[in-house]
Amino acid sequence: MPSVNKDPTNWLDCQLFQKVLAHHTADRTLEVDDVQLALQGNAALQYASTIYQAIVSYRSRGNAESIKLIVKLISSKVNSVTDESSFDTELNVYRDYLAKVDSVFGESNKSHFGPKLIYAASEPTPYIILEDLTSQQFVHCNKLLGLDDAKVVLMKLAQFHATSYSLNNSSKQSDVSNRADNALFKQKASEGMKFMQDNLGIFIEEVSQWQGYEKYAQRLTNILHTFVERGTAIYDPRVHEFNVLIHGDFHYNNMLFKFDSDNRVQDVLFYDFQLSCWTTPAVDLLYFLYFICDRETRNSQRQQLLQMYQQEFTRTLNDIGHMGKGPALLDINCDLLQAGFLEVVIAICFVPFLFADYNHVTDVYIGKNEDARVYRRKLYSNEEYQAIIKPLLPHFLHKGFLD
Repeated sequence: MPSVNKDPTNWLDCQLFQKVLAHHTADRTLEVDDVQLALQGNAALQYASTIYQAIVSYRSRGNAESIKLIVKLISSKVNSVTDESSFDTELNVYRDYLAKVDSVFGESNKSHFGPKLIYAASEPTPYIILEDLTSQQFVHCNKLLGLDDAKVVLMKLAQFHATSYSLNNSSKQSDVSNRADNALFKQKASEGMKFMQDNLGIFIEEVSQWQGYEKYAQRLTNILHTFVERGTAIYDPRVHEFNVLIHGDFHYNNMLFKFDSDNRVQDVLFYDFQLSCWTTPAVDLLYFLYFICDRETRNSQRQQLLQMYQQEFTRTLNDIGHMGKGPALLDINCDLLQAGFLEVVIAICFVPFLFADYNHVTDVYIGKNEDARVYRRKLYSNEEYQAIIKPLLPHFLHKGFLD
């Protein structure tokens, strides 16, 4: 794998985009006149990759044209070592799954799940070029959603899962599930795994000092010893009857939203498929409950939302002519119980960062110094976070998730 420390602004030039667009448009005579390149969004949130927006002016078949593109480098200033498996996973999702959606839904269905793949290559560093959907009124949203808006996301997730389930159970597409096999938990040591374990360790130290919550520290300490094994078991598709292609990091930061004139969510598209794999839909559903729904919606509407998901999953299978049954509501609830350890990990290792100040990105993500540990302790002391986690700990205990 070549070095990833090359300045992308040097090689993301007219010559490269001319090759990209000539391939995309099938016009070998295409000529690029100008490229405007800018870092997209908040760099502090770009932990696993670096994302640029490119505006390319070009001439093709006698016409002057302009196109907006997204360039994603599978490396970042924080994560300086390229994760080749993440690149392969994301590329395969865009190329081998999303490209097949239209053929499954039929030409009359206008729904899409994510941006179109324009080009990808591994030199001089792995990168993917996607269509920029901002011209179609899709924008980022940096907040959790109430019930009505969350429902829109949930329906799209159910369609995404159901379509992948049908694809994977089709004889013509039986090899699809072999092409996306990354996951949050892996037996192989990784920075992401260490990040989660460090956070759990810090939380154990903190919760041991909360009056009335000391007993949870010992329970969590016992879990820490089997952390990798428990997490890996949840993602193992062999233990689940119903496996789908999950997004794997189903967070509002990894979506684009279209709002109507009343600022209500009208549609949503997904991107950033680096952690996609074939496993239980419970993984994405747990992320949905914590990183799409606001606390009131999660606490009061959880069971209703799960029922809606199952109904939309079934409806989608019927609409696309799938021969066979999908998961029943009982199956989904059983999978969520079996994935209870993941809910504990999400609530302890990730939810606190909803309250992080991303001007302190180094302190947040690099856990090799005491400053980083001090910053994370502050997150666990945050009153809003404690209002979430303190009721959850007895819930986790009574469900058996801490055994």
